[in-house]
Amino acid sequence: MAGEALDVFISYSHRDEGLKDELVNYHLKLLQREGKINTWQDRDIEAGALWDEEIRNNLDKADIILMLVTRHFLASDYCYGKEMMRAIERHEQGAVRVISVILSPCSWQYTPFQKLQVLPKDGNPVTLWDNREAAFVDVELGIRRVVDSIITERQAAEAASIQAAELQRQQAAARLKQERQEQERRAEARRQQEQAEAQKLEQERLKQERQAQERRAAERRQQEEAKRLKHEAEAERQRQQKLEAQRQEQERQQREAAERLRKQQAEAERQERERQQLLVIERQRQRDVAAARRQQGQTGIGRRRAIQIAGLGGGGLMLALATTSLFSERPQRDPETVELPTISGSSPDDLSAVEVQTVKVDNTGTITERPQGQVNAFREDLGNGISLDMVEIPAGEFVMGSPSEEEGRWNSEGPQRTVSVPRFFMGRFQVTQAQYEAVMGENPARFQGANRPVERVSWNDAVAFCEKLSQMAGRTYRLPSEAEWEYACRAGTITPFHFGPTITTDLANYNGNGTYGAGPKGEYREETTDVGSFPANAFGLHDMHGNVWEWCQDVWHDNYEGAPTDGSAWVDGGDQERKVLRGGSWGYNPGYCRSAGRYGSAPDFIFDFVGFRVVCGGA
Repeated sequence: MAGEALDVFISYSHRDEGLKDELVNYHLKLLQREGKINTWQDRDIEAGALWDEEIRNNLDKADIILMLVTRHFLASDYCYGKEMMRAIERHEQGAVRVISVILSPCSWQYTPFQKLQVLPKDGNPVTLWDNREAAFVDVELGIRRVVDSIITERQAAEAASIQAAELQRQQAAARLKQERQEQERRAEARRQQEQAEAQKLEQERLKQERQAQERRAAERRQQEEAKRLKHEAEAERQRQQKLEAQRQEQERQQREAAERLRKQQAEAERQERERQQLLVIERQRQRDVAAARRQQGQTGIGRRRAIQIAGLGGGGLMLALATTSLFSERPQRDPETVELPTISGSSPDDLSAVEVQTVKVDNTGTITERPQGQVNAFREDLGNGISLDMVEIPAGEFVMGSPSEEEGRWNSEGPQRTVSVPRFFMGRFQVTQAQYEAVMGENPARFQGANRPVERVSWNDAVAFCEKLSQMAGRTYRLPSEAEWEYACRAGTITPFHFGPTITTDLANYNGNGTYGAGPKGEYREETTDVGSFPANAFGLHDMHGNVWEWCQDVWHDNYEGAPTDGSAWVDGGDQERKVLRGGSWGYNPGYCRSAGRYGSAPDFIFDFVGFRVVCGGA
């Protein structure tokens, strides 16, 4: 009826919830209060209702369908393939009015609704208006015009219907009057001619009328029976579909339960093996400590060297340099021993010069040279003998990303671009468990060891560490930007690794079952190693390839189109539910450990191959 409110169906992507709420809860509110429209969206579905059926029913009964168009809407298979196509089908049937509201820039001109009415004016997306309120008012006025037009049309149709009904009533009354008069005339004539014949004719007429009514009644019963059978058949089909879906869901849950049980059993077996290995390691460590002490007494070697031989470390870094029996029961090669010079500087204004030796390899992973260099650094005191070494990274420019011909390259590593990076300081090592516990008061790592990198830390945990460390130190610490990380990792190189065209497990901790380029297979340690166990790069940074993935500040973007070129973190746009990880880890093949390699994950993601390092100063 003309006085009833129009049903308005809101078709949108959940990623556009905020823009949808602004339109519906504010700009369409007056039309609702005027009783002209009732809006419906999938948030109105009651708990326990069939979601898809509710959407289909409300879509089919709507008088107006508002399609809130964004790139998320066009990318949604459900919005585009089901809601939009059904809306256009009903629009072409003349059963509904479809209005496309362009909320943000997207390629709506190449969609099936390109010829339909679009709002705001000229299809200019709402988010591109200088005044978004004005854009929404323009949308509201456009919708109001359509609503008023439909109401006017319905009122006119209803008035015409009333007039036609009244005319039909009058015509029927006239016909009935004429028929009554004619019947009376014929009856009178019949009565005048022959009353008996009139009675016979009347009986025959009544008989025929009764038969006609019986035929019509039989036809109605047949139609109703056909409808009932069709409805029952459809109900049975839906019931069978529901039963099949329930059966498949039960099978899926059973498979998942079986898989969880298998993983739990495997994890229990793995933990038991690790416990046994740790017992072997501890017994060997105790034997080595005793042997080292005996050797100290017999040969007169220094206490510091004896402790290093026993695997307890020194110089504030506590680096484990023990024999291979300390790592595993199976034979394996130690990484090349790295001598770490002492740092005496205590702040960015009080730096120490530190000698650095890195290595260069050829295509086969063979070391070809060992360049010497010098960097500046300072040591942040965390208390209780724990410290954090920070290395000065000089300002400069570099080409970020990987060339198209680089082995293992992903599209997310391009396009390459030149980035200018200001001077900053970066952690010499990945944050260790001892450092993390000194700041946060806990150690979440799976692979326990004071000088191993802390892992099983989320992006949120890493940010919280930086904030608390900043309070302790009196200067701002943070995660590196992605540009800072790659600049520091490359340290002036353009090869896939700062060591050269390939990498070996003598130079980094990764899954040695995989190879890169012409490099060899190597050892798969299946765990983290102490920080600083491998040679540094030219900036004096260790473990930039492998050991654990490292969190960066940046939000994940699928490529570098529009990325900053000043070294700052890219925190706008992109996938706001993912953060960038860099460097690869002990469990990944070497291709993931490249200088340009990148990955993204949720900020609350936690696993035993994810850690971080910190920076201060800079962009």
